[in-house]
Amino acid sequence: MTSHLAWTERKLLVREPLVLVVSLLFPILLMVLLRVSFSEDTEPVYGGIFATDFYVTAYLSAAVAVMGFMAMPAHLAAYRASGVLRRFRAAGVPARSLVASQVVVMAAVTAVGTAAMVGLAYAGFDLAAPRSTAGVLLGLLAGILAFAGIGALLGSVMRTARGAQGLGLLLFFATFFVAGGGPPPEVLPQVLNDVAAVTPIGLLVDAVREPWTRDGLDLPALLALAAIAVAGLTLATRRLSRPA
Repeated sequence: MTSHLAWTERKLLVREPLVLVVSLLFPILLMVLLRVSFSEDTEPVYGGIFATDFYVTAYLSAAVAVMGFMAMPAHLAAYRASGVLRRFRAAGVPARSLVASQVVVMAAVTAVGTAAMVGLAYAGFDLAAPRSTAGVLLGLLAGILAFAGIGALLGSVMRTARGAQGLGLLLFFATFFVAGGGPPPEVLPQVLNDVAAVTPIGLLVDAVREPWTRDGLDLPALLALAAIAVAGLTLATRRLSRPA
């Protein structure tokens, strides 16, 4: 049932070009703009790494966060508002299958977006190869599950797609540009860096950047993302199983 739902959700997503543009092109365009703005920076001044490595790893995380903060919550909230969730329950479709299908679609869209971003960075910005490809993939997987949990939970709580989009935009922009997507940490107050590091986006950036630029994994970040994933997916599944 999950595979059938995922296939249906993929077809529905293709019919919503705005979601695809925001999910796929928005992080790529921002990455290009930020990298071009700092094109003269050729020294490792961004926390000890080069500007390209700093921004590409941050915007790989943005591709995941956009789906979790905006696309998935709005989609599930629209299902709630239009009565689709009630029809799923009446048809005996378990909430866990619905949530799992959302995770599959989110992973597929994220894979396309991150692959395009990395290809562009290699071609145009002299991106260094990751120290540990497996570690980067593990960090992205943990991030996808964590933000799928966040997105599903937000979608199970919000009553309308517009409300979900507004909240998602607020959460994204309130955290991303201080968690690696904006100025380098050296120009920000330390207290802001400390707060940003423990946000879901900050954790994901660390989980991706550590194996890309250094040897080893950021285990605390991975464990925190795993905890967010379990909590978010569990709570969302329970809420979606109950009548609205």
